[in-house]
Amino acid sequence: SQPSLRGLFPEHPPYLGRLMVSCSIVIPTHNRDDLLVRAVRSALKSCPTVGEVLVVDDKSLIPAAQVLTGETDPRLRVIVNTGQKGAASTRNLGVSSARGDVVFFLDDDDVILPGYCERILAPGGPVSQADWGFSSVLIRQQGQSSDTLLQRKRLCRGVAPVKARVRDSVAATSDGFWIRKVRFDQVGGFDPEQTIDEDTDLCVRLLGLGHRPWYEPEPGMLIYRGFAPARVGGAQLTTATPISKGLMCYRRTYDKNADRFGLYSVMRWFLVTRYLRRAVKAGRVDVARDFVRSQAPWMWSRMLAVYVILKRFKHS
Repeated sequence: SQPSLRGLFPEHPPYLGRLMVSCSIVIPTHNRDDLLVRAVRSALKSCPTVGEVLVVDDKSLIPAAQVLTGETDPRLRVIVNTGQKGAASTRNLGVSSARGDVVFFLDDDDVILPGYCERILAPGGPVSQADWGFSSVLIRQQGQSSDTLLQRKRLCRGVAPVKARVRDSVAATSDGFWIRKVRFDQVGGFDPEQTIDEDTDLCVRLLGLGHRPWYEPEPGMLIYRGFAPARVGGAQLTTATPISKGLMCYRRTYDKNADRFGLYSVMRWFLVTRYLRRAVKAGRVDVARDFVRSQAPWMWSRMLAVYVILKRFKHS
């Protein structure tokens, strides 16, 4: 049986003993009652003895607490988001309510792999060298007979070097994402206005403050793709979000963060080209052109115009 967590988590816990820091696995959920139990059980299996699994229910039709009545592990807590609806706000509530020093994020339709938390929290390991990080993942695609390993082939185990490509230094919350709670609070958490892309926005702010991520090549998550949820309201946000709203979120990520970096910096180029690429791929060349025309100075605008032309040719 698991010991009670009462009294194990101080207000700002640095370390719990010599072997391991405390952690919270935060699982936001909305209308995924058919998948939530699987995610929670995987989290409890991976969670250290001195840790917790925190489910944050974002106003599900069937309350998460009801779905999880059969789970009696004392490390499991369920709270309800009574504030602003959405994945970003729900995760923010999870972090603010977390008792752990290190927070892991787990989507309610995915699985965290056994031993992942221990690897990250091990003495002298990732949390002693970085404030946030992510891992490789296994992809389970509906209709395929085996899982696919998705790795950052340009990265080695350890802190991502400054010279690493920006795209290799950002991650989704589903990529085994973990972060120290104090660092999450420092950068302001997730932007509640971002329906999608809130994870890239957070990563960019962390990088802008000089906090490089730790990369773990051994997979930490099993991600399910192409599996239809039992409830329409539980569809994946990336695929369910309308194109126009998705473009707005990408544009917002650029607008919020561009001035943190030099005009011709690799970070600014990464942010602007991913927005333009998404617009062209979605068939909204008009949006891309209007954006390019609004840019200054002339040389920057011309570079972006050429980029749009090349992407149009690729997707034609």
